[in-house]
Amino acid sequence: MDNYIAHIFILNIVLVLFDVSIGYHLAPLLCRGTEDGDDGQRTLHGMRRFLSGVVALYTLLNCIAYSKGSPVFLILVTGIIMIDMAGQLMVRRHLRKDR
Repeated sequence: MDNYIAHIFILNIVLVLFDVSIGYHLAPLLCRGTEDGDDGQRTLHGMRRFLSGVVALYTLLNCIAYSKGSPVFLILVTGIIMIDMAGQLMVRRHLRKDR
């Protein structure tokens, strides 16, 4: 398993990029019910700022796991990212169905 630590690290980076792209495009759908104007734009900007924090956290956890050489921690981070992506895709499908 130690031979695959670099591969899992790179996979996590790619998963984080997919996760952020899903979240970036999901944010306007979540803000759809807010009023137009400044409130809606502030809400959208706040959601995207929160998304940046989540991506920074995932990247930090990924780098810590890689630097410690812990494949179990890397796989745990991978699982968390994949659960987050699955949740976002489920919310996106639900919101698009309600249109």
